[in-house]
Amino acid sequence: MATQEELPTASDGPQDAETRDLEERARPFRALYEHWEGNQWNPLDIDYSVDAASFRALSDDDRRGFMWIFSHRFHAEFKVATILAPFVTRAPSYDLQVCLATQLSDEFRHMQSVLRVYDVVFGIRDFEEVRAIADSNMDIVASTLYEHLDARVKPLETSADPDLFLQATVAYHLIAEGVIARTAQNLAAGQFAHFGSFPGLTAGQRLVARDEARHIGIGVSYCRQRMSEDRDHATEVISELVEEFAELASGLLEAALAGGMNSQVLSGYGVEPEGFQREALRLWQIRLRSIGFE
Repeated sequence: MATQEELPTASDGPQDAETRDLEERARPFRALYEHWEGNQWNPLDIDYSVDAASFRALSDDDRRGFMWIFSHRFHAEFKVATILAPFVTRAPSYDLQVCLATQLSDEFRHMQSVLRVYDVVFGIRDFEEVRAIADSNMDIVASTLYEHLDARVKPLETSADPDLFLQATVAYHLIAEGVIARTAQNLAAGQFAHFGSFPGLTAGQRLVARDEARHIGIGVSYCRQRMSEDRDHATEVISELVEEFAELASGLLEAALAGGMNSQVLSGYGVEPEGFQREALRLWQIRLRSIGFE
């Protein structure tokens, strides 16, 4: 269990060589499970006292910007935590099933971590109040992404079709976590310093990023396995998602610009919507190379 002294400091970035290797290189599921066992952490160990003081010192506009970022964090963690269960039940092998079970545990730990930030830093403890605030900050880009993710994962509730499992894995592990969430983490990390001193948030971000690198690695390893078993068929199945994501990325940028989200995205992530899209597409190419898709 990580102690407060072992937690990352504010000077640490959200990623390092280990996390990049975890999310870009396929490996046996047993190795991913062993990594999970050796890297446990407790969100209750993170000291947010400095963060709480920094938040109280912000202007009203900066507080609203901060809350907008964490509304996205709340919805993102709540969504991925509550729709993951069908992956566990439909996993085609025990080793993969164990990895996905550890991921399910991680996702709820991340959710608890976000709720603790709301409690200790923002002074909001009631879950329904947190959800109401997050709902009030929901935008067309986020809601559209969740609709697409639901559409790809929901079929697993009633079908054991391995191709549906592959497409759901691409949608959840490679796109939702490997592209959208990782883009938000990469860009938001630098924004904490813009708002002030937030060492607790920076430490938590670093730990979550390491967990999610392992989650991305689960998806990369499964997709790579399917590519090695029948490359032509797996490529055909995945191609549908590649075309869908290209259309989705274009449509979401148009929606963000039409919805006047420039200032929100710039305040929260340090770039305008076009910059967010560029980083997302860069990561998407990395994910595709990692699974051997050309």
